[in-house]
Amino acid sequence: HLYVFDSFEGLPETLDFDAAHFHKGQFQSDFEVVKEYLNSYSNVHVYKGFFPQKNAEHVEDKKFSFVHLDVDLYESTRDSLEFFYPRMSKSGCLISHDYYAEGVFRAFKEFFADKPEILIELPEDQVLIVKV
Repeated sequence: HLYVFDSFEGLPETLDFDAAHFHKGQFQSDFEVVKEYLNSYSNVHVYKGFFPQKNAEHVEDKKFSFVHLDVDLYESTRDSLEFFYPRMSKSGCLISHDYYAEGVFRAFKEFFADKPEILIELPEDQVLIVKV
């Protein structure tokens, strides 16, 4: 199963250090267009709303072997890490985009400060962790 969560409204309000790269409303997309594009694939679930505040109930009882985050901002990154990390399988991978952005970078450093996983920086401004 592939679960896709997106606000489709663009980014929420940004914090000061997020505003260097991003702004509220940036990256809006059309929910119906995305659903139609993915409609031919089985086991794809697309949900509209700011995650995990909305739609988390659809996957709160699931385990994940792969999570890809592209949420751009500190609070969204922190909230996503808090939701997905405890639900990840051992040896599961979590990759995030925009690791160059201060908010994403800060959220990862703070969240994993007391955890055994190593932050592995990847090309194209991404970061990877493998759950131990």
